[in-house]
Amino acid sequence: MKKMILPRRTGGFTLMETLLAIALVGVLLSIFLTVFVPARGLVRQALTRQESERITGILRAELNVLRADEMADGNAKTSSENQYLTTFDKGFHWLKKTSRPSSAIVIFSYRADLSKPARPDGTYPAIPASKSVPGKDMQLVSIACPMDDPVHRDDIRDAVGPVFLVKMTQLEQKGEGEYRMVNSPGVITKASSPEQYVSQAGQRDAWGGAIFCRAEFYHMSPPNPARYKGKTWNKLGRPLFSANLSFRR
Repeated sequence: MKKMILPRRTGGFTLMETLLAIALVGVLLSIFLTVFVPARGLVRQALTRQESERITGILRAELNVLRADEMADGNAKTSSENQYLTTFDKGFHWLKKTSRPSSAIVIFSYRADLSKPARPDGTYPAIPASKSVPGKDMQLVSIACPMDDPVHRDDIRDAVGPVFLVKMTQLEQKGEGEYRMVNSPGVITKASSPEQYVSQAGQRDAWGGAIFCRAEFYHMSPPNPARYKGKTWNKLGRPLFSANLSFRR
């Protein structure tokens, strides 16, 4: 008589066990997304805020220093060497330059070639972006300057990272502690504080002792000054971020 051989049960999970496992994974994934995704968003916002403050800080720092051999604007009040007399004069005329993108302020970083002599203003020439730099004596520096600056205009094409274009619009006092932007960028109508308006005899300065403005930062892409000739601010879209600045005597 032949023995009956029963089929051996193979290892594995039943349908119910599989469904329970899938449900458990879904619950764990939901908990993970609920806890960590908002945290990542907060970190991203903090990094964006930190970067915007860094870019604004570069502009503020440059507006508070007079560099050697920095030529003043043609109609600015200058010294015998055609340089700005004060940082207020520099800020005033830099604001006026932002009436159009082709002469506005740019902020960027570049690789400075420390093996070459420094320029008269204390900065070093840029290493071309296409060149390899292993073992090169270099330093990454950040700078703010007008786009039509004869010294740094060619450095813009060799920028490392994003390049920012700055539009500055005066804030005019509207009421007690209230300000509004004037109609056009690069235009100074009067002092931002009426009591500080300079009008005494013998003073030819047609501005006040304090100018407040809104600085708006745009992404300059491509970083080629020639591409911005004839362009208007309306064609550049919306700014990435903005900040309030002031120039004081």
